[in-house]
Amino acid sequence: MSSSILNTLNEKQRKAVLAAEGPVLILAGAGSGKTRCIVHRIAYLISEKKVSPHNILAVTFTNKAANEMKERLQDQFNINTRYLWVGTFHSMCARILRTESQYLPVTQNYTIYDDVDQQRIMKNVLKEINLAETNFPIKKVLNIISQQKNNLIEYDKFSSNDSYYGKYLQQIYKAYQKYLIRNNGVDFDDLLLYTAKLFENHKDVLERYQDRFKYVMIDEYQDTNYAQYRFAYLLAQKHKNICVVGDDDQSIYSWRGANIGNILSFEDEYEKPQVIRMTQNYRSPKRVLSAANELISHNQSRHKKELWTDKEYGKDISLYNTQNERHEAIMVSQKINELHDTHNVSLKDIAIFYRTNAQSRVFETQFIKDHIDYRIVGGVNFFQRKEIKDIIAYLRLISNLKDNESFLRIVNFPRRGIGKTTVSYLLDFAVEKNCSLFDAVETIDSCEAISSSGKEHLKLFKRMIDGFIDISQKQPINELVKKVIDNTEILDFYKHDDSIEGESKAENILEFVASTDEFAENFITIHDKKPSLQEYMQNLSLVSDIDYADTDRDVVSLMTMHNAKGLEFPYVFIVGAEDGLIPHRNSMESTGDIEEERRLFYVAMTRTIKELFISYAQSRRYYDSTMSSYPSRFLNEISKSHFQMFDMTNFQTNNDFTPKRHTGKKTFNLGTQDDTFKVGQRVEHMSFGKGRILSIRKDGELIKLTISFDSGELKKIISDYIKVL
Repeated sequence: MSSSILNTLNEKQRKAVLAAEGPVLILAGAGSGKTRCIVHRIAYLISEKKVSPHNILAVTFTNKAANEMKERLQDQFNINTRYLWVGTFHSMCARILRTESQYLPVTQNYTIYDDVDQQRIMKNVLKEINLAETNFPIKKVLNIISQQKNNLIEYDKFSSNDSYYGKYLQQIYKAYQKYLIRNNGVDFDDLLLYTAKLFENHKDVLERYQDRFKYVMIDEYQDTNYAQYRFAYLLAQKHKNICVVGDDDQSIYSWRGANIGNILSFEDEYEKPQVIRMTQNYRSPKRVLSAANELISHNQSRHKKELWTDKEYGKDISLYNTQNERHEAIMVSQKINELHDTHNVSLKDIAIFYRTNAQSRVFETQFIKDHIDYRIVGGVNFFQRKEIKDIIAYLRLISNLKDNESFLRIVNFPRRGIGKTTVSYLLDFAVEKNCSLFDAVETIDSCEAISSSGKEHLKLFKRMIDGFIDISQKQPINELVKKVIDNTEILDFYKHDDSIEGESKAENILEFVASTDEFAENFITIHDKKPSLQEYMQNLSLVSDIDYADTDRDVVSLMTMHNAKGLEFPYVFIVGAEDGLIPHRNSMESTGDIEEERRLFYVAMTRTIKELFISYAQSRRYYDSTMSSYPSRFLNEISKSHFQMFDMTNFQTNNDFTPKRHTGKKTFNLGTQDDTFKVGQRVEHMSFGKGRILSIRKDGELIKLTISFDSGELKKIISDYIKVL
């Protein structure tokens, strides 16, 4: 056996690599070398077990992780990954569906619509069926439809309740799906839904892929939803060689369909699986791991395990008690300056995690004031910027002439004399002809409503797109993009805009051209051929924010705790560690919700390599008022011996302050709040009935409670009139 495959692994990692046959559950704790284990396992299958790369499927949750695995296999083991399927669930499904498109309601060149596209489409759908957005909020409706698709429920099987809202949901779902199909498009959830249904309904197709993928590996298994579970389960049914890697203690995405039950029930789903616990952590110091272990031990729904490390004990966790969110931001800013100026810490080694996106504002304001460079991770994706979306719309239409959404976006951008009236008449004409907008232009001469100049401009637009289609069939994607930008004069349009915004948009377009050149170079290296438009569009539709995060810039990273998953930083700040934020006020309805919030805090803690800083505020502004806030209950679940506590509540808002250090830290009382009332608590009022406390505010001697009553009313009431249930 090649010693290079096993000699850098610890005992549990070697055991995981050698467990090649049958069902295997690898419980890989935070920082336990999970990616290394997966890469070495694939290398072992290919080099030692002589399994063809053609017969291996490895599923990850980000393109970044997939590319990293491929690079390691090539660089460390000289394995050609051309025939190895490594990628995300969505990219795997998209690849399968393009091949098996005869079974779909769309053609092979379908468009994949992203979140922004979906919202625009839903807006149009609601107009079509005469329903008001005020009654059917777009994001809420899309979320419900997403949940249905993730559970493999199509619109004709959708069972709504008898409520006013429920009666219309099936109608909306059906209209939305018909709209997608009419535009020869799918959303992300359709990729999973269609593939799982394809496997369930066409046994011959399923068997073909079962014989192809004799070895199936699923990473981040704790984050899979039902559709992803079925995809993996069906593929592995014939040969039973399924290896899932994950950590139930890091399952934090139930709000987007992830089901922790998939990893917890693996041992019941598969006969006599091998279960391997990888608990040696290579990332965090002992102090942080000990505190994290104490915290997560309070969860009941988990495989029992405890992380350990050979690393040094490390510094105490710094815990800061601040006046309010503004003072908290000042404290963090000054601590960052201290790390950077006094201890020569690079800004890119520092990260700030918060529970909600809104919390970033006060830190951004303070960092700008203090000249600290930063980036928001999970902000506006480069490919979601308007100028980039416009170019992508051209590529989408060239690829899929039925894509009416893209047609409408670019038919008069940059301006080419096709006004709203002309477009409106064209829409009516296309409906009358029962064809796409692009096809309608073919017979536009028979449309009397459109003026002669309007018809001529539409014909010129069609001729231009036809020319691009011809180029796309002869030239690689990067050359096509340059032709589109030149012929449409989009770059000139922004260059002639003298504003800073126009200059920035022009630079983004040049960056987009560079990205297509880079894609083409990488594609040729891997596949030994030039990439087509279809191959580029599939890749482009499935990129995520994290895939294009610039980690080389020397800036502080700000992100939500959810976006921190999978990342690590030497110095980590967890801010806003307060009840109502973490655990979030909307996640106090059940033990399951609280456990997920605890896992989220655990994930945030275990991102750190060297030092961990946690802060909370005594009060925080919500909407138009300031509310008292209290330390997170999770802090009380960690031994105070792990903390060095600093009381910042007495400092004045000047340019410099020294925190007051608590000497008797083991007796320092985190305290949650008044013993009688707690955020999330069920209470009753004699007039308004039963409800739940959202916030608690002290006003002199009085305690004022903000309560959401079961009747739907929101009231601020003095605590004297409230009974705890």
